[in-house]
Amino acid sequence: MEGEQRQLRVKTFQSAEPLLRLNPSAGHLAAITPFRSVECVHGGRRVTLPAVIDRSLPNDALSMSSKAAEQLRLTEYTWQMPAGVSRGRIQFGPLIGILSNPRWDKDAKTLRNTSQTQSLKRLVEAGCEHGAVCFVFNILSVNLRKGTVSGYVLHEGKWYRRELPLPDVIYDQLHSRKLERDKDVQGIREALSMRYGEKLFNDGFFDKWQVYDWLKDDLTVRDHLPKTQRHSTFSSAVAFVNAHAVSFLKPLHGSLGLGIARFVKHRDGSLTYELKQKTSSILRGKGSSAKEVLSAFRTRLKNRPYIWQEGVPLATYQQRPADFRILMQRDQTGDWKRTKMFARVAKSGDFTSNLSGGGDAMPVDDALAECLAKADQRTRAKNQIRRLSRQVVDALEKNSGRTFGELGIDLGLDTSGKVWIIEVNSKPRKAPTTDKGRQDLVDLSFERPMRYAIYLATKTAK
Repeated sequence: MEGEQRQLRVKTFQSAEPLLRLNPSAGHLAAITPFRSVECVHGGRRVTLPAVIDRSLPNDALSMSSKAAEQLRLTEYTWQMPAGVSRGRIQFGPLIGILSNPRWDKDAKTLRNTSQTQSLKRLVEAGCEHGAVCFVFNILSVNLRKGTVSGYVLHEGKWYRRELPLPDVIYDQLHSRKLERDKDVQGIREALSMRYGEKLFNDGFFDKWQVYDWLKDDLTVRDHLPKTQRHSTFSSAVAFVNAHAVSFLKPLHGSLGLGIARFVKHRDGSLTYELKQKTSSILRGKGSSAKEVLSAFRTRLKNRPYIWQEGVPLATYQQRPADFRILMQRDQTGDWKRTKMFARVAKSGDFTSNLSGGGDAMPVDDALAECLAKADQRTRAKNQIRRLSRQVVDALEKNSGRTFGELGIDLGLDTSGKVWIIEVNSKPRKAPTTDKGRQDLVDLSFERPMRYAIYLATKTAK
């Protein structure tokens, strides 16, 4: 955004004519002279308004007619909002839209309290704290022809539904894969992706095979990938399971560890398996051969796409599987930063470490102290985790041709101290509070993507 950034309190006065009133200081910055008009920008909305100097206005105020406010869709913003004033131009905002799946409660006249509502509230608050106007919206509420979107703004702790211009930047926080598969959603998403480019960041979900394909082409990370293949035929699946002591079957588009199966081969050729059906439900079984066991998975394998992944002999914490989650995010400089790094330990009897399934989070040093006996091993492993997490984001962006604002990277550590890439998540879930971790880092994890969104908005306005 060009010019001086200033907080202006927007007021309206009743008039059927569009008109803008500025105090002398703002008028000077906007180069206002008699009969001169000013271009006013609010998100995707652009309106040229006649402007006059009003010496009765304080320096933090801007007044516009109800007609002008209506044209800019600023009528509802009668509280503090930022505006950048430059020669012949005033830009309100930046306007940041957070794409999610908000649901309106007609009776309570506010958003329904879902598992994501508090996180969305914290994101909006973080954006506003750093000078943006933020709202959340459902992709089906976008009207591309009119250039508008029905969104939800937060004011004094309460949500309001308002008709808004399309935002300057979109931060994709839509966590519903079911909604992603909707044809109407796919059509609007494609149009938004074309329209916004890098200004729509973390667009969509990752495909596990696609991520593997991007990473294996990079020499710096290739050696840290377990052997992986996309499921194709029953016979190739039997061959893969027979070739490895431990194998994992993972849904191509799965999340939260759901739908993952682990197969363990024994010396006599028999197999045992575990299938994560729900966050708290594991189905167990066994068979005399891979062919016999996998026969029970034939229908499942036909109904959705999967990948097969070699099971790495990971180090454990108190006999429980452990891995490491690194949250990488861009900040107001546009550069990647490591925001959080912690260990995740599966609950007793589980083979996945997802926190949603009952896993525990703990400091990396605490987990490493039990996983590796020697101090120098632990130091090397920690350095390797830090280095590899940065190499992963660089490799993904280079080989995908896409730009991301944040990535959740899951790394595993084997018994020799080598670090392995388990998974990369384009929608890392963030809770606004923590019982065991550092609250300042939790706050930072909400602040950084919003500051990156503001960076994108101001960068593209220059």
